[in-house]
Amino acid sequence: MFTTQDFVAKFEHYTDEELMEIHSNLTGYSQEAQEALNIVIGNKGGLDALVQRLKKKQIVEKEAHRIRKETSAFGSKGIDVSFIKEVTSSDILPADKVAEIIESGFAEAEIEREDKKIKARTIIGSLIGTVIASVVGGVLWGLVMIYAPTISIYITLLLLIGLTLLCYMIIKVSTKQTKRNIIVLIATIISIILAIFIGSLKGGV
Repeated sequence: MFTTQDFVAKFEHYTDEELMEIHSNLTGYSQEAQEALNIVIGNKGGLDALVQRLKKKQIVEKEAHRIRKETSAFGSKGIDVSFIKEVTSSDILPADKVAEIIESGFAEAEIEREDKKIKARTIIGSLIGTVIASVVGGVLWGLVMIYAPTISIYITLLLLIGLTLLCYMIIKVSTKQTKRNIIVLIATIISIILAIFIGSLKGGV
């Protein structure tokens, strides 16, 4: 049986969000836990102060999200980061924090923009990856057809998901790009279809 002091020692390490979560579900806790929660919240300035801190945090997070979203939109269009800093301001966050968010968001936007580009590596890697994924996936799918021809539809769906992930990962490694690239996405779909076709031929042997 935990004492009030045991709960105090536990709750004092909780975040404001965790404390509020407990406070919102007090009926599910023992009398000792409720007393401990009141003590801990009191030590942190009281319930009103806790609520105000959470509201302030939500406002800050919302503002950071707005800046990151705007930066991503600008960055995806190839707009220079220095220009984004000039036109972006905040009445809530300090200038250094705004600059930090912009730099982080711009870096993410650059990575995504590069990922979507269709390069020679994208085409060649997709062709090589499609061949490898089709053969490897086809062999594995064929083994399933041979040794487990009567598996349930649910297991088949799980195996199909596994085949999809396998084909995608092979093409991703071959191109060093992700499903955000249309060529990678098309190559993955083609390799899945070819793998099932090859596997069906082996399974019918």
